[in-house]
Amino acid sequence: MRSRSGSGVRLDRILFLVEQTICKQQDAITALFANQKEFPGHAWVRDNVYIAQALWALYRAYMKYADFDEDLTKANELAMTCVKMMQSLLECMMLQADKVELFKKYQRPLDSLHAKYSVRTKQTVVSDTEWGHLQVDAVSLYLLTLAQITASGLQIVRNSDEVAFVQNLVYYIETGYRTPDYGIWERGDKTNQGIRELNASSIGLVKAALQSLNDVGDLFVDGSKGSVVTILPDEIEQCSAVLLSMLPRESFSKETDAALLCIISYPAFSVEDPEIVNETRETIKKCLFGNYGCRRFLRDGYKTALEDRSRLYYNKSELQQFEDIECEWPLFLCMFLLDAMYNKRADDVEFYWQQLEKVVIRNDKGLRMVPELYLVERQNVAGEKANRGSQPRTPSGAIPYLWAQSLYVICSLLFEGFLTPAELDPLSRRLAAYEKRPPCEVQVTILAEDASVQEELAKQKIFVQRVDQIDDEIFTILPASSLAHLLTRIGKSDKLKLTGRPIDREIGLLSTSRLYQIGQKFVIFTPQFMDSRRSHLMYDIRIMMDEWSSELQYIYASWNSVSISGRPLVVLIINNGMLSTEGLSQLNISLNRHMMSTVVGTIKKISTGYLYGARVVMKNLSDFFRTTAVSKLEISEADQEELLCVNECKVQFALPNEENRDKIMSPANSLKKGDSLKLRNNYDLVRKMSMRHRSIALDGNDSDLAKLRLEFKSHKTLDTVMGGDSSRESSPAGSPSRDKVRNLGTPSKRMREKRESTSSKFLHTTSAGSDSDISLKRDLSQSQLGDMDSADLIDMLLETTNLDEQTTIIHFLWMKFGPDYKMFLGDQEVTVRILMEEVYTKSCEARQWALVRLTAGLLGKRFEELGKAVTHLLVRQKQITLGLPSKREEVITCPKTNEELKDIMQRAYGDDPNSFTLSQEILISLGFLVRTDPKLFVEMFRLRIGLIIQVLASELSRIRKLSAFAAAEALLGVSPFELKSMLHCLLSGRLLEEVTEETRTGIGSFRRHIEERKSLRKSTRSVQADVAAQVQQQQQQKEEESGSDVDEMEDFQFGVWLRHRRIDGALNRVPNNFYASLWDTVHRMPHGLRINDTVLHWGLTQEMTRKEIKFALEVEEALNRIAEPESSKSYGY
Repeated sequence: MRSRSGSGVRLDRILFLVEQTICKQQDAITALFANQKEFPGHAWVRDNVYIAQALWALYRAYMKYADFDEDLTKANELAMTCVKMMQSLLECMMLQADKVELFKKYQRPLDSLHAKYSVRTKQTVVSDTEWGHLQVDAVSLYLLTLAQITASGLQIVRNSDEVAFVQNLVYYIETGYRTPDYGIWERGDKTNQGIRELNASSIGLVKAALQSLNDVGDLFVDGSKGSVVTILPDEIEQCSAVLLSMLPRESFSKETDAALLCIISYPAFSVEDPEIVNETRETIKKCLFGNYGCRRFLRDGYKTALEDRSRLYYNKSELQQFEDIECEWPLFLCMFLLDAMYNKRADDVEFYWQQLEKVVIRNDKGLRMVPELYLVERQNVAGEKANRGSQPRTPSGAIPYLWAQSLYVICSLLFEGFLTPAELDPLSRRLAAYEKRPPCEVQVTILAEDASVQEELAKQKIFVQRVDQIDDEIFTILPASSLAHLLTRIGKSDKLKLTGRPIDREIGLLSTSRLYQIGQKFVIFTPQFMDSRRSHLMYDIRIMMDEWSSELQYIYASWNSVSISGRPLVVLIINNGMLSTEGLSQLNISLNRHMMSTVVGTIKKISTGYLYGARVVMKNLSDFFRTTAVSKLEISEADQEELLCVNECKVQFALPNEENRDKIMSPANSLKKGDSLKLRNNYDLVRKMSMRHRSIALDGNDSDLAKLRLEFKSHKTLDTVMGGDSSRESSPAGSPSRDKVRNLGTPSKRMREKRESTSSKFLHTTSAGSDSDISLKRDLSQSQLGDMDSADLIDMLLETTNLDEQTTIIHFLWMKFGPDYKMFLGDQEVTVRILMEEVYTKSCEARQWALVRLTAGLLGKRFEELGKAVTHLLVRQKQITLGLPSKREEVITCPKTNEELKDIMQRAYGDDPNSFTLSQEILISLGFLVRTDPKLFVEMFRLRIGLIIQVLASELSRIRKLSAFAAAEALLGVSPFELKSMLHCLLSGRLLEEVTEETRTGIGSFRRHIEERKSLRKSTRSVQADVAAQVQQQQQQKEEESGSDVDEMEDFQFGVWLRHRRIDGALNRVPNNFYASLWDTVHRMPHGLRINDTVLHWGLTQEMTRKEIKFALEVEEALNRIAEPESSKSYGY
């Protein structure tokens, strides 16, 4: 008889443990496992995947230490069992292929894949509404394990239809960074109210799954290209950014969660930053670690002695009773042990192994079994609450708990040396946090659209190729939208009724920064932000150049983190619109010359090799061919011909212009002189009606904003005084005149006295709010409007080529007849909507921003970047409100689908097209800033877009000394870049100051501004003191004016601080540790704390923990009921 080696005997013991504790519960037909006594026959995806990992680990150990053929037989049996189980799980999900198709389009919870299936039939076991099925982490864990097992040489995916389904699972999870789900514990929010949350553990597993499938190559393990899964690197980077912004927090309701251990260590290894890994680990140990394992999260009532198990949901006020008696799970000792092994911390390995040995239970055969949890018995609750960790606990739940038992098997294999950590990570994910590669230089090719652009750039000593000079036999240059169309064919399966990637999803910059081999051609896709059809923002050249700079920096910083072989290539095309003043109004021509210099300056910076710290290389396209990253897409030849053909459809305009006016207007229909005058008079009425409905809607109860603008008048700006006018006759900008100061009392008293007189002068520009509106109504009688038929309006439209007049008439047609009203212009039948689209396009090209915003709002154009911008804000724990403050505000607290965002925008701004567009621009700018400069948002929690619009209007009114109505019009006329600059200034905690005629915002600290005013007075006095003949008069003047100087300074400082508080109130910027301190205050007050008319009840502290974001939300809701933002800011202090 052959003798077994010592290692072989020990390995057989682990196999025996697996057979007796795990495999006994396996179904013989499907190879799936059930583990819950309460739900017999239910196979959870998550549990089964961890069992598959244990069987795979044991298979690898037998392959490594096989002494005899029988050992290889055992290894093959383990491998086949593992493969069969993974295939069964795949089949369970494939039976719900229709749900995958619906979910990837709409992200509706009821369309999600189920979290558990029948062990015997692979069918669903509960309905869509009876369980929290939306668990992105479970699907991601399956894909991650699929990739790792495949990388080890075992084939799970068997045919092209399964490849297509896996590809669709990628589309299913790739938006996980913005998909609230029920999380790893299946209950969502910790109150068990069925509220979905954005969970860091789910996002981490999504990132790991995408990276692993990207690294594994083909799924058939034979090198075939047809089994390669396409992953867009931008989705990986999005997950990474969101994850880093959330950790060590798990979600809004959970300060932290032990589930995060699975993403900072085995199996996901999702976090590359060692500092964040250590911080998250230490936070979990500090908050959740106990003698028997870890609590899942704070105030977790699951299976505690005080839990009422007859109810699925908890009462909010009862959460506090679970504090300190939460069940402890040995599962997390296994996770801590694996983490210590992977990080080679020998002392921690020994400590956690000993802890684990204390909590495992031995059955009558001496086999070690890991229980689900340990609970505090009812009789010991009081003692545990008095001194946490002092009372014994009792094992409960499933024994063994298959998830924990599987991890225990893996720990045993690693602890006893049968496997090394690397052998359970063939894709080397564990190295990401410790092996940093240097940033990769960004390759940039600039192309000219045509010869005129090439010549214009050559004059600036910038020599580039034209688009038509690129070898079309090898390269094809297409917009990013063509890549979106291509991806709709990747993953398509007629048998499963699956399409590819939804066409409305974002195509990120990393995805367009590589070559794509399709058939025999290499396709280059220009960045999506260059596509001006997506929004009007890219018609603003300064916005586009700013985007160039920031996106090239983004590629430089992010490329290596998404594990792409080769260097990035960015192709940027310069068109005539960036350099030419043709078609612009005289007002914009000088501004456009400045924009041209911006384009030239940006290109020259790129050519130097460095752009704001990013290493870039600018050459011709052919020079980069051998060094650029290449991705191969497998699509049919028919699809290639359809998708790669470049179709340039030229837009046919119906409205008259200087070139086509004679064609559209026939001599028979020419206007007589008398009719022309009549029509011109009618046009005045049309314009008044249009202007009344163009006015931006602001809150009508805003006397305080008028107070800010009117109380501190000045006769001369500070710049004029500093420029040499030392006269004492007039006051510096922003302060009252001296005579006025002498006769006024304290600032607060004067403010109260003037409140009534000034409130009527502010931005009462709602649709029926201002005095100017009332006068317009008097001019526009219903009889006059009724007499004006469509023929008069069409003739009027044919008479003018002025874009503003055309917009006014079409706007009137829109209001009077509706957008679908049909008419004839010349020989062409058009609708009002088509004409509005035309003036929108022309307004964009002419950069007439007020018309752009009006027409975009009427057409209901939602920027494609909006969802992405909102997500950037939300996942960084910033809340958003849209609409009129304290009236019709819509709150956004979690990521929304495109359809949901559209509905919210319509509810908030349905009758205000300008605000509809302006608020989107603000959101996109805020989303950009929170990604590129997150420090600006450190002290903010909820951003109220309506209040931000108010503050911007009031600041323009103050800076330009405009009336309320004119300030609102001026705000609509600023360019997107100017609007973004104003927002950056406000976020920096500074007041706006206009420096140039181009509305550049001079950024000066309000505190420094006060100091400058002080120095100005001192310097003026010193000049006067040098005049010997006036010494005596000067002394008398000082005595007379000493009191007025104090008043003037107090007035000015009061106004500046009041404006500053208003800005902070609009942005909801609060002091550091504000919410935690307020929680302590409320906790000490049995009757709660009253803020204005709202009471923060003591019960909130029983429901929510000290640093829980949900408590901050409750406080924000109370503060937002205060109409004046500066008052809410004062409450914050």
